[in-house]
Amino acid sequence: GRYHVFLYKLIKPEAVSLRTLLWKNYHQKYFNLKPPVFGLNFLENDKINNKNFMLLCGFEKFDNFYVRIDILERLFVQIINSSSEKNEIKLVPEMLNLLGCNKDKFKTLLKSMGYNVIERENSIYFKYNPKKNTKKMNKKNLNESPFKILKNLDLNN
Repeated sequence: GRYHVFLYKLIKPEAVSLRTLLWKNYHQKYFNLKPPVFGLNFLENDKINNKNFMLLCGFEKFDNFYVRIDILERLFVQIINSSSEKNEIKLVPEMLNLLGCNKDKFKTLLKSMGYNVIERENSIYFKYNPKKNTKKMNKKNLNESPFKILKNLDLNN
Protein backbone atom coordinates (compact mmCIF):
# COMPACT_ATOMS: atom_id res chain seq x y z
CA GLY A 1 0.00 0.00 0.00
CA ARG A 2 0.92 3.64 -0.08
CA TYR A 3 1.51 3.96 3.65
CA HIS A 4 1.63 0.42 5.04
CA VAL A 5 2.29 -3.16 4.24
CA PHE A 6 -0.42 -5.14 5.98
CA LEU A 7 -2.12 -8.50 5.93
CA TYR A 8 -5.88 -8.18 5.73
CA LYS A 9 -6.48 -11.02 8.21
CA LEU A 10 -4.39 -9.23 10.83
CA ILE A 11 -6.81 -6.32 11.04
CA LYS A 12 -9.77 -8.59 11.78
CA PRO A 13 -11.30 -8.10 15.27
CA GLU A 14 -9.91 -11.33 16.76
CA ALA A 15 -6.35 -10.59 15.65
CA VAL A 16 -6.56 -6.97 16.83
CA SER A 17 -7.91 -8.06 20.22
CA LEU A 18 -5.04 -10.52 20.69
CA ARG A 19 -2.41 -7.99 19.57
CA THR A 20 -3.74 -5.26 21.85
CA LEU A 21 -3.91 -7.67 24.79
CA LEU A 22 -0.28 -8.69 24.29
CA TRP A 23 0.83 -5.09 23.72
CA LYS A 24 -0.93 -3.85 26.87
CA ASN A 25 0.55 -6.72 28.84
CA TYR A 26 4.04 -5.66 27.70
CA HIS A 27 3.37 -1.91 28.17
CA GLN A 28 1.71 -1.97 31.58
CA LYS A 29 1.31 1.81 31.78
CA TYR A 30 -1.13 1.74 28.82
CA PHE A 31 -3.33 -0.98 30.27
CA ASN A 32 -6.43 1.26 30.29
CA LEU A 33 -6.39 1.93 26.52
CA LYS A 34 -9.33 0.49 24.60
CA PRO A 35 -9.35 -0.30 20.88
CA PRO A 36 -11.92 1.53 18.74
CA VAL A 37 -15.28 -0.10 18.15
CA PHE A 38 -14.90 -2.67 15.38
CA GLY A 39 -16.49 -1.60 12.12
CA LEU A 40 -15.43 2.04 12.30
CA ASN A 41 -13.36 3.28 9.38
CA PHE A 42 -12.85 6.90 10.42
CA LEU A 43 -12.35 8.43 13.86
CA GLU A 44 -12.02 12.03 14.89
CA ASN A 45 -10.48 12.22 18.31
CA ASP A 46 -7.84 14.51 19.69
CA LYS A 47 -7.91 12.73 23.06
CA ILE A 48 -6.30 9.55 21.72
CA ASN A 49 -2.64 10.32 22.11
CA ASN A 50 -0.99 6.95 21.57
CA LYS A 51 -0.32 6.67 17.85
CA ASN A 52 1.44 3.30 18.23
CA PHE A 53 -1.55 1.71 19.94
CA MET A 54 -3.90 2.98 17.24
CA LEU A 55 -1.58 1.69 14.52
CA LEU A 56 -1.62 -1.66 16.29
CA CYS A 57 -5.41 -1.50 16.08
CA GLY A 58 -5.14 -0.84 12.34
CA PHE A 59 -5.57 2.96 12.24
CA GLU A 60 -3.23 5.57 10.79
CA LYS A 61 -3.17 9.06 12.31
CA PHE A 62 -3.52 12.27 10.30
CA ASP A 63 -3.57 15.26 12.69
CA ASN A 64 -6.52 14.37 14.95
CA PHE A 65 -8.16 11.95 12.50
CA TYR A 66 -7.62 8.20 12.40
CA VAL A 67 -8.35 6.15 9.27
CA ARG A 68 -8.30 2.35 9.10
CA ILE A 69 -5.35 1.32 6.94
CA ASP A 70 -7.28 -1.01 4.63
CA ILE A 71 -9.87 1.73 4.01
CA LEU A 72 -7.04 4.17 3.39
CA GLU A 73 -5.66 1.82 0.74
CA ARG A 74 -9.08 1.52 -0.91
CA LEU A 75 -9.37 5.32 -0.88
CA PHE A 76 -6.04 5.64 -2.68
CA VAL A 77 -7.14 3.12 -5.30
CA GLN A 78 -10.22 5.29 -5.94
CA ILE A 79 -8.03 8.40 -6.11
CA ILE A 80 -5.59 6.81 -8.54
CA ASN A 81 -8.40 5.51 -10.76
CA SER A 82 -10.11 8.91 -10.94
CA SER A 83 -7.16 11.21 -11.59
CA SER A 84 -7.44 13.47 -14.63
CA GLU A 85 -5.04 15.17 -17.02
CA LYS A 86 -4.43 18.05 -14.59
CA ASN A 87 -3.83 15.53 -11.74
CA GLU A 88 -6.93 16.91 -10.08
CA ILE A 89 -9.31 14.44 -8.55
CA LYS A 90 -13.00 15.18 -8.18
CA LEU A 91 -14.52 14.34 -4.83
CA VAL A 92 -17.20 11.71 -5.40
CA PRO A 93 -19.75 10.45 -2.86
CA GLU A 94 -18.16 6.97 -2.90
CA MET A 95 -15.07 8.43 -1.21
CA LEU A 96 -17.19 9.90 1.58
CA ASN A 97 -19.19 6.69 1.92
CA LEU A 98 -16.00 4.66 2.15
CA LEU A 99 -14.75 6.69 5.11
CA GLY A 100 -18.10 7.48 6.64
CA CYS A 101 -17.46 11.18 7.19
CA ASN A 102 -18.86 14.46 5.94
CA LYS A 103 -17.33 16.76 3.29
CA ASP A 104 -15.77 19.20 5.75
CA LYS A 105 -13.96 16.48 7.69
CA PHE A 106 -12.89 14.84 4.43
CA LYS A 107 -11.42 18.12 3.17
CA THR A 108 -9.53 18.58 6.44
CA LEU A 109 -8.25 15.00 6.22
CA LEU A 110 -7.09 15.55 2.63
CA LYS A 111 -5.20 18.69 3.65
CA SER A 112 -3.42 16.80 6.42
CA MET A 113 -2.49 14.09 3.88
CA GLY A 114 -0.75 16.66 1.65
CA TYR A 115 -3.51 17.49 -0.84
CA ASN A 116 -4.65 20.93 -1.96
CA VAL A 117 -8.43 21.28 -1.92
CA ILE A 118 -10.05 23.37 -4.67
CA GLU A 119 -13.74 24.28 -4.81
CA ARG A 120 -15.21 25.33 -8.15
CA GLU A 121 -18.40 24.84 -10.14
CA ASN A 122 -20.21 23.49 -7.04
CA SER A 123 -17.71 20.61 -6.91
CA ILE A 124 -14.68 19.82 -4.81
CA TYR A 125 -11.39 18.85 -6.43
CA PHE A 126 -8.12 17.96 -4.80
CA LYS A 127 -4.56 17.63 -6.02
CA TYR A 128 -1.57 16.02 -4.35
CA ASN A 129 1.00 18.57 -3.28
CA PRO A 130 3.59 17.01 -0.97
CA LYS A 131 5.45 19.19 1.45
CA LYS A 132 9.09 19.28 0.48
CA ASN A 133 11.50 18.99 3.34
CA THR A 134 14.65 20.69 2.19
CA LYS A 135 17.41 20.99 4.72
CA LYS A 136 20.23 23.26 3.70
CA MET A 137 23.69 22.35 4.84
CA ASN A 138 25.73 25.23 6.14
CA LYS A 139 29.49 25.26 6.78
CA LYS A 140 29.05 24.29 10.41
CA ASN A 141 27.03 21.20 9.46
CA LEU A 142 29.59 20.22 6.81
CA ASN A 143 32.41 20.37 9.37
CA GLU A 144 30.46 18.12 11.74
CA SER A 145 29.48 15.67 9.03
CA PRO A 146 30.54 12.03 9.63
CA PHE A 147 31.42 11.84 5.95
CA LYS A 148 34.13 14.49 6.25
CA ILE A 149 36.60 11.84 7.40
CA LEU A 150 36.06 9.96 4.13
CA LYS A 151 37.69 12.85 2.28
CA ASN A 152 40.93 12.25 4.19
CA LEU A 153 40.82 8.47 3.87
CA ASP A 154 43.56 6.95 1.67
CA LEU A 155 42.26 3.81 -0.02
CA ASN A 156 45.31 3.27 -2.27
CA ASN A 157 47.25 1.27 0.36
